[in-house]
Amino acid sequence: MESNTQGHGTIKKLRTGAVVSTLALTAFGVSTGVSASETEVAVNEPATRVVAKDEVKPKVPTQQDVDTAKAESDRANQDVAKQKEVVASTEANIANTEKTIADTTKKVEEAKAVTPEKVAEAKADAEKKANELATAEKAVADADKSVSATAEKVADQTKVVSNAEKTATDTANKVADAQKKVDSLSSTTDVAPLEKEVATLTNQVKTDTQAVATAQANLDNGKKAQDNKEQAIKDAQTGVSSAETKLSQATTTLANAKADQTSKDGAVTTAKADLNRAKEELADATEGQARLNLSEEYVKLLKEYANTRSASISTKLEVLGKQELENRGVLGLEGNPNKYKAPAKDKNIPVDIKNLTPEVEREINLFTADLINQIRDAFGRPRAIVTEDSMRIAREVAKESKEEENHDFKALDSVGEQNGVLLAENLGFSSNNKVSNLAELKEEIYENILIGLFYDSDSNSRLNWAHALSFARLSDINKPDLVYQQYIGVGIQPKKRGYFNIHIDGTSDNGISENAKFNKAKVITANNNVKVLQEKLSLAQSTYDDAVKASEEAKSTVQSAQTDYTNAETALANAHTNLSNVVGNKIDVASLEKVLNDAKSKLAEDTKALQTAKEVLALAKSNATDKAKALAEAKTALETAKAEQSEADKALATAKGELEVLTKAHDVAVLARKSAGQDLARKREASKEATDTQTVLELALNKRDEVLKTLDKELTDANAKLGVLRAELKTAKDELARLEGIAEAKARGYKNFKQLKDEHDAYLAEQQRLQALKDKTDAIVHSGGEVKPILDADGKVVDVVDAKAQNKTVSVATVGTKDDKTYQAPAQATNAKAEPKKQLPNTGTKGSMLGLLGLGLLAGLGLRYTKKNLRK
Repeated sequence: MESNTQGHGTIKKLRTGAVVSTLALTAFGVSTGVSASETEVAVNEPATRVVAKDEVKPKVPTQQDVDTAKAESDRANQDVAKQKEVVASTEANIANTEKTIADTTKKVEEAKAVTPEKVAEAKADAEKKANELATAEKAVADADKSVSATAEKVADQTKVVSNAEKTATDTANKVADAQKKVDSLSSTTDVAPLEKEVATLTNQVKTDTQAVATAQANLDNGKKAQDNKEQAIKDAQTGVSSAETKLSQATTTLANAKADQTSKDGAVTTAKADLNRAKEELADATEGQARLNLSEEYVKLLKEYANTRSASISTKLEVLGKQELENRGVLGLEGNPNKYKAPAKDKNIPVDIKNLTPEVEREINLFTADLINQIRDAFGRPRAIVTEDSMRIAREVAKESKEEENHDFKALDSVGEQNGVLLAENLGFSSNNKVSNLAELKEEIYENILIGLFYDSDSNSRLNWAHALSFARLSDINKPDLVYQQYIGVGIQPKKRGYFNIHIDGTSDNGISENAKFNKAKVITANNNVKVLQEKLSLAQSTYDDAVKASEEAKSTVQSAQTDYTNAETALANAHTNLSNVVGNKIDVASLEKVLNDAKSKLAEDTKALQTAKEVLALAKSNATDKAKALAEAKTALETAKAEQSEADKALATAKGELEVLTKAHDVAVLARKSAGQDLARKREASKEATDTQTVLELALNKRDEVLKTLDKELTDANAKLGVLRAELKTAKDELARLEGIAEAKARGYKNFKQLKDEHDAYLAEQQRLQALKDKTDAIVHSGGEVKPILDADGKVVDVVDAKAQNKTVSVATVGTKDDKTYQAPAQATNAKAEPKKQLPNTGTKGSMLGLLGLGLLAGLGLRYTKKNLRK
């Protein structure tokens, strides 16, 4: 048997072993010739040991050995892949040659059997195939046109969608701006944040303007530096000097502005204290003043009822009204803490229902008017006014009224005619027949106002919530001929057994005749003490507001000065940079132009934002009439913007839908073109074959001998080629098998080298760990301590500690339990895992560790385990 590993067939089985052995010995630094007859390799065992005449003990492979083995394995795999390609190519050539032989054989048979009829059939078939080819070519041309047309439509529609998206975005922004204006006008606006925003944007625009100027100067200087460097340096130096001067000026201005702000802030503190004192004084004077505090839900429902007279809204008002009366102590259990109690001082003022004093009359008129005006304030309606004549007329109506359970219309008409006015009345009924002081009388009036507000549904829908609508002055909206309670008065009508009726009577400008006995100018106001305190509060509030405004202006001045200072610092830095760039030839004109364009864009953007902020602020500061008009215009603009947005969104949706349809049509056209192209290829091939067949048959008919001779030669050549290809295929497959054997061997060699290297590295790491444990143990023993081992769950020593150490905490982590004992290890300890492998020493076990540490270490650790115990 030959030892040449390049042979074929008979030594295939031993080839792999020989290659592996040679590789291993070479890697271990041994130059020994090895033949198949001298070497035995167990195929099923890892090829890490070679048995030869002279035993060779391998050394531990280095990383370079591993890398070399890896590279050789990779190259062997690449050789296999290339050889597979050679085999596949050869097999494909064989298949093609076999097809050629079959086709040529068929042609020979056809040539021998050709007749004029077969030639005619072939000609007809060729013509048919040619017509089909022409049709297919036309179909492809038509498909190309369709693809182009649909592609153009898709491109055009894509532009339409893009424009529609831009329009939709613009209209959405327009709606947002319009909504912002409406929101700013729909409520009482605190202009301070708006002023702050304007100030901030003003400073930003100032900064942007400076940035543009700086960028422009830098660009001009840059261009100048390219033309005249000497002059550019002089200009840059001048720029630095000028920037230094401006920075000095800005520093002084900023310091002065900060000092002024400190002074203005002190004025705010003083004004705030004066305002708080004024509020306290007024609160003391108005202690016990009745408050209604209507809910937003009630206001909303009553407004909606006023507009619609809806029965369902009325039902909701009934439910809400009952809850309000229960919450306020009018309905429900006695002792409700929310029930109104007049101030204690009013209990000291006696009241005779049948003979009210002027002072008491004045007090209950102002008290009632205040309650009604709280209601009207909640609904945003004009307030009621108490005059001397409105008080007198209400007193006269109460005196003349004879009806005890309803309005006395005769009395109303009579008193109205006597005074030349038309009267409107709200009538209340007392529930207390023992009223003896002003506090009790006020409580009755307060309760009747609540009942008129919250318990005013009527079986006659026309009268539903009539008192509530009157109190809120919602009944006269869009009714210019209706008399309402613009000027009001209160009269008390005594009844039997101490009960009484409360007449709240009033008239309005459209109910006062030309010669009426009614002076609208003689208005009754609160007592002088409260009035003075209110005026004092108003003055304190005004002073405080002015101080706050001055403080805010000072803050704005500081902010502006700070901006100027920052800009001056930036300008100086830019000037220095410009000088450095000019001197150092670091001018990049293109970059400077980009900086200028960016600065201009930001200036334009911030200028637009500032203009919008100024418009919003101006609207917020406008008076009530202008504000109402502006609000109406803003709402109209908002609705218009919303309509435009809706149309834009619809247009966008439509455009996207059309684009989707056109895109699908284009996709269909592309698929149709692909199908037509494939059909054309088939028809072209079929036409060619039909034409070739016709040509061959015509030649076979007319020149049979020559054709047969030619076909016989083609068949002979093809058979010869087939023989060569089959031989090449056998050789290629043999070579592939050889290369696969080499690749497999080299892969095993690499795997073994890597395994040996990893195990040796693990062994060295374990040796280092054990040496560290020994060093630590020696140190503890040397210091007179007591060595205590720390074990993991398997009983392996992972650390040692000094058991005598006091007040020292060892961070440990429980590893687990074994034999009903808990083992712990340091929280950050890591265990190097290694298993027994081949020729390397055993690592990672209790037995090997004991051998390495030695008996001296065991004695130091105080361990009394036997090997038998340690191996459990």
